[in-house]
Amino acid sequence: MNKHILWIEDDHFAIKGLVRPLAKAGFEIDVATSATEGFEKAQNWQGYDLIMVDLILPLTGEAETPPEKVASWGNEEYAGIGLLKWLKTELQVECPVLMLSVVREPISRFNLDHLELAGYLPKRGLLPSQVKEQVFSVLGLEQ
Repeated sequence: MNKHILWIEDDHFAIKGLVRPLAKAGFEIDVATSATEGFEKAQNWQGYDLIMVDLILPLTGEAETPPEKVASWGNEEYAGIGLLKWLKTELQVECPVLMLSVVREPISRFNLDHLELAGYLPKRGLLPSQVKEQVFSVLGLEQ
C-alpha cells in the first residue's frame, strides 16, 4: 500500500495495538510521543498521507527542550490543541488530520470547527478495526 501516517500520541502501548491492522495493510507508521517531537516531524508533512494527533500530549519527552512555538502551546488547555492549530493554520498541511481524544466532543468543546479536521476518534474503547476503518475512509481507500 505504501501510505505513511504520522501518529502523535504519548501512549506507546495504545499505539502498538491500534496500528497493527494498518501495519498489516502495508501502512508505515511514524510515531511521535510529545508535542515537541510531533512539531519536529510534522514540519516535513509532505511525506505523510495522514497525520493523527492525540489531544492530550506532554509538551516534551524526557530529554527534549521545546522550541518557543511549542512552549506557547502550554497556554492551551491541552498541548494537542496548539499542535492542531499550528498544523492547520500556520503550517497549512494539505494532508488530512485526524484527532484522537478521551475528551467528549472536543471539536465543538474547544471551538476547533474552523480547523476543518478530517475527523475525530474517541479513544475510550477504541478498537484497532475502528482505527483502520476511519483511516481507510479518510484516505478514500477500499478495505
